[in-house]
Amino acid sequence: MDAKEYIVAFDEVKADFEKSVAEFGLPFEAKETQLRETRVCVAEQCGCHCENGNASLWRNWISPACVACRTGERTATFFTSLKCSRHCYFCFNPNQEDYEYWLSHKRDIAGELREAHAAGAGFDCLAITGGEPLLFKSDVYAFLDAARELYPQAHVRLYTCGDFLDDACLAELRDHGLDEIRFSVKLDGDEALAPEHARTLDAIERAVAFIPDVMVEMPVGPHDGLAMKELLVRLDAMGVRGVNLLEFGFPLCNAEAFAERGLELRQNPYPILYNYWYAGGLPIAGSEAECLELMRFADERGLRLGVHYCSLDNKNTGQIYQQNKGFLLDKAFAAAHGWLHFDEGDYFLKCAKVVGDDASSVLGWALGEDLVAAERDATSEQVAAGEQSAPGEQGETAEPDMKSERVVTVEQAVENERNTAGERAMTNEAPSAAVRFVDYDESTQVVAFPCAWLPDARNAFPAVDFIESLNVVELDDSGMPVVREVDARIVL
Repeated sequence: MDAKEYIVAFDEVKADFEKSVAEFGLPFEAKETQLRETRVCVAEQCGCHCENGNASLWRNWISPACVACRTGERTATFFTSLKCSRHCYFCFNPNQEDYEYWLSHKRDIAGELREAHAAGAGFDCLAITGGEPLLFKSDVYAFLDAARELYPQAHVRLYTCGDFLDDACLAELRDHGLDEIRFSVKLDGDEALAPEHARTLDAIERAVAFIPDVMVEMPVGPHDGLAMKELLVRLDAMGVRGVNLLEFGFPLCNAEAFAERGLELRQNPYPILYNYWYAGGLPIAGSEAECLELMRFADERGLRLGVHYCSLDNKNTGQIYQQNKGFLLDKAFAAAHGWLHFDEGDYFLKCAKVVGDDASSVLGWALGEDLVAAERDATSEQVAAGEQSAPGEQGETAEPDMKSERVVTVEQAVENERNTAGERAMTNEAPSAAVRFVDYDESTQVVAFPCAWLPDARNAFPAVDFIESLNVVELDDSGMPVVREVDARIVL
């Protein structure tokens, strides 16, 4: 086996994935029409921020909750019910566990928040979503009171379509301490929806006078450009604080509605994210191009409101972060996998690999003390001493968002807090064994070593194909952490 044959296995995963998706009835575009490298170019052209592995672009202002969403730390989203006054064909709620049950039953979200606090959970960002949460206004007010009492410094936001907002309700939300309100605006091209659209815009304009941060958050379709430009100008004139432009996602339901609109799935999405897109949706071809064009438009027109493009891969980083954050906190586990490092750009665990007949030669080089360069020594010392920054030390918190975004429920948030507490306890333990910087599987002829050694390795073996391996930590059937490779690519 050589490097190209090793990569084929991941190509087969992609092919199997696309075959399974085809069963839902929505085709992939024939050729990818939007390269992700374009994000960096647009950011440079517009002078906007390009962050989170180039998955998140923003200008002027971004909600602290959106920054928090990148890692999923110290955050939770609560819903009273999944009952809603709208019927959007692209809604992700049908994918929620026990969806039918929660259409007719309620949760005690204020009580759940108090239980989470009693369990020791800490939150910097809290959200109320649905369904339509303002179908149950008293529950919303009770939650806001609990949030202000238990987490007075937390940023609290509410998602709504605006159908049940009037000045009295807005005053109540303000008086109960709501920091941010996010409106869902739908551009479906259906004249029958015009009254709903007008009602939402009226509610947005009213909210500006009451709530500190008024936002619009909406998926952008591949043919929404003109209407979206008009909407951005109008929202800017209203004094809206910001807009989240969401990459349009297919929620693996209602395929007929997507197909009749002529929509296709985006070709060649990152294979590494296949495992996560089932929850977060699959990208629709042409959506990102429209969002990036709107970033350019906002810059050219000098709009004052914040504009944030949130790609679907941006929504998935929180799950990857949560899976891998314990790697550096558990020194014993990290020592046993010293060839891996936590990439703070995309939160994957990475290493370099060589496969096949070249593996034994590279193994000898990697283990040869006389060939270890100063850079390799420095990297080894850092890992052995646990000096790589642990997740969360960059001052970022995280938070999930509604429907089309990954939702961290209160149960998950409490469990995250318990797991983190256990992981922090492990940081006081010395590694159980010497740090291993090289891994070799003789049966498959695969050698793995730190990516930081690649420059020296290439100098020593200029004809060898080196592989960058991306990994996540999962729990096996016995509850023990194991490393799983999710993508591999030849380093050019």
